[in-house]
Amino acid sequence: MESIVLLLVVLIIGYISTHFIFSRIQLKYYVPSGVEYVFLGIILGPNFSNWINSSFKINYLQIINQELLSQISPGLTASIGILGFIYGLNFKFSAISKAEPEHWRIAFSEILTSLVLIGLTSFSAFYYFFYNGNNLNELIAAAYALSIVGALSSNFIIRTLREKNDSTGVVGDSLHNSSLINSNLNIFIYGLLFGIIHIGSSKNVFFTSIEWIVISILLAILIGFLFFIFIGRETDENKLFVAVLGVVLFTSGIAYYLNFSPLYMNFILGATLTNVSKVTVNIEKSLKRLSHPLNILIVVIAGFMWVPADLHTFLIAVPAFILLRFLSKYIAGYISFHSAYSKEIVTAKIGNGLMSLDIIACAMVVDYMNVYKNELTPIVVSAILSGVIIFNIFGFSFAKNLLIDVGEITGEKL
Repeated sequence: MESIVLLLVVLIIGYISTHFIFSRIQLKYYVPSGVEYVFLGIILGPNFSNWINSSFKINYLQIINQELLSQISPGLTASIGILGFIYGLNFKFSAISKAEPEHWRIAFSEILTSLVLIGLTSFSAFYYFFYNGNNLNELIAAAYALSIVGALSSNFIIRTLREKNDSTGVVGDSLHNSSLINSNLNIFIYGLLFGIIHIGSSKNVFFTSIEWIVISILLAILIGFLFFIFIGRETDENKLFVAVLGVVLFTSGIAYYLNFSPLYMNFILGATLTNVSKVTVNIEKSLKRLSHPLNILIVVIAGFMWVPADLHTFLIAVPAFILLRFLSKYIAGYISFHSAYSKEIVTAKIGNGLMSLDIIACAMVVDYMNVYKNELTPIVVSAILSGVIIFNIFGFSFAKNLLIDVGEITGEKL
C-alpha cells in the first residue's frame, strides 16, 4: 500500500512539474501529448536504479518494483482499454465517409509504405541475425509491430496545432482527417497481430489464425451490442461513467485472459457503440475525467518496463528505425501527392506533417510486451519508444513548418 501511495505522489509531482516546464514552450516549439512522461517511467524503473547503484555506488530508491507492477497491472490493462475505447468512439462511419478520397489515399499510402519499407527491412535483418529454425513467428511479430507503429501518425498533435493557430486550410484538413483515419486503421491492423500469431493457447484448443481473429472481433461486437441494450437511452453522465468503466474492464479482462490486445478489443467495442447508440457524446464526456491521468499511467509504465537492447544492437536498431520511419513518411506523402486527383488539398511534402507519434504507440508497446516475450522484444521496444520520443519532440516543428509553407498559419519557421 505504501508503494502505491508513493507512486501516486510521484505521478502527481511529475505531472505538475512537467506541465509547468512544457507549458512555457508549447506554443512555439512543442505540444505536450503525454509522451514526455516516459522519462519519469525510466527514472522509476529498475534499469535506471541499477545503473545508478553500479555506477555511482548510491543506494537509489526503486519506487516501482515487480510486486507493485503486478498490483497495478489490472489498472494498466484498464487504462489501455479506455484509450482504445475512446479512439473507437471517434470511429463514426457517418463522419469518416465524408472524408475526401485523398485523405484515405494518404492514410493507405502511409500504412503500405511502412509495411514495405520498415516491415520488410526489419524482417530481413531479424531473419539474418536471429533466425534459429524455430522462431519464424517471433520474427514476423517483431517486424509487424515495428511497421504498424512506424505507420502511425498523431492526430492529437495536428488537431492541437490547428486549434492554437486557428487554421482552417485544406492541407490542414488533409492532415487532420488522414491522421484520424490512420490511427483507427492502425489500431485495428495492430490488433490482428494477436490473432495471426496467437500466444498462450491451451494444448486442447486448436484454432487457426483466422478463427482467433474472428473470435476477437465477434466478442467485442457482441459485448458492444449487449452494452447498447443495457444502457438504452441513459443520459446521466455519472451512471454512464460507471457503466462504461465496467464494460471496458470486462472487455479488457477478456482480452488479457485470451492474450488479445485490450487496446484493439475496446476499440472495436467503442466503434460498435458509437455507430449504434445516440448517447456516445455523453459517454465521451463521462470519460474525460479519467483519460489524462490514465494516459500518463500508460506512458510511465511503458518507460518502466523498457528493458533496452544491448548497446551495440541499440545503436544500430534505433537510428535505423528512425531513419526508415522518416523515409517512409516522406515517400508516402510523395506517392499520395503524385497519385492525387485533387492536388490542391495535398502537397508533395505532406508526409512531413505526419511525423508525430503519441500515447497510442506507448499503449501498443505495453500490449506487445505483455504477450510477446522473447529475445527480439528489447529491440522492438527500444526502437519504438526511442522513435516516440524523437518524433514527438520534432514532429510538431515539421507539421508547423509545413502549414507555414502552404500559408495556412503564420509565424517564423522552427
